[in-house]
Amino acid sequence: MHTLLGDFERYLLVERAYSEHTVQAYRRDLTQFLEFLDFQGDPAELAVDRQRIRRFLALLRRDAFAVDRPRKPALSDRSIARKLSALRAFYRWLGKRGLVDADPSLLVQLPKLGRQLPVFAEEGWVHRMMSLPDTSTRRGLRDRALLELLYGAGLRLAELQGLRRDDVDLRGELLRVRGKGAKERLVPLQGEARRWLERWIDLAGPTGASPVFTGRDGASPLSRRTVQRVVERCLGQVASLARVSPHVLRHSFATHLLARGADLRSIQEMLGHASLTSTQVYTHVSTDKLKAVHRKAHPRG
Repeated sequence: MHTLLGDFERYLLVERAYSEHTVQAYRRDLTQFLEFLDFQGDPAELAVDRQRIRRFLALLRRDAFAVDRPRKPALSDRSIARKLSALRAFYRWLGKRGLVDADPSLLVQLPKLGRQLPVFAEEGWVHRMMSLPDTSTRRGLRDRALLELLYGAGLRLAELQGLRRDDVDLRGELLRVRGKGAKERLVPLQGEARRWLERWIDLAGPTGASPVFTGRDGASPLSRRTVQRVVERCLGQVASLARVSPHVLRHSFATHLLARGADLRSIQEMLGHASLTSTQVYTHVSTDKLKAVHRKAHPRG
């Protein structure tokens, strides 16, 4: 079974063009399921039934199962839904290879998930955040450039990591971005994002297919954790949010564009959403903000 997991991971990376981050999440979820089977004394065979999958998910609702590790809090419905999605993807792949006759995960219902509105930063917070990096230093200039890109172009963290020098057209004010499923899109590069990225490129000197933002070795892309720390340190100082992350800046990009009159279709293209439905969630955010303004300002609100 573990050998098959390796084959499945290569399939996701090569044929489905999933990001390394997504593949790692699938690996953790499926490995946890195999640990559960071993712990229960069940053979780690392919043809499991739906009852074993249900027992696995039921255990996660009570306790985040882990062999030889401390007990963890029970998982949320959203986390459990992700694990079931990983199982479904794995068994769908096994079925295509003729290794199983049926997919037991299809008989297990996904938890019902409520709509989760995007968390975004207020414009004032973003402006204050941008002033925090010390741009007289190399690291500070790098941090300012990546913060401006995350907010100014609405990039996902993995897209920022994958950005190469030849993806940046400073003269044409465009970025070529490789998104989910290796789909490419063009995103405007203008204003402060363009200005600070140009300053960083002039200093760091990446060329050709070299990453725009590199790690300590000067060759590999900047790590996910480093980017997360930059956002946590800078946005965390100014924003009254329970949790900050690079994705909050992507949400802020879309929310602020919509609030200032951009149309949903254009925002969809810039974000790289396959479906307009994914983009429409930002209309709910803007509506909530309008309601709050109305309640506060209207004499009979």
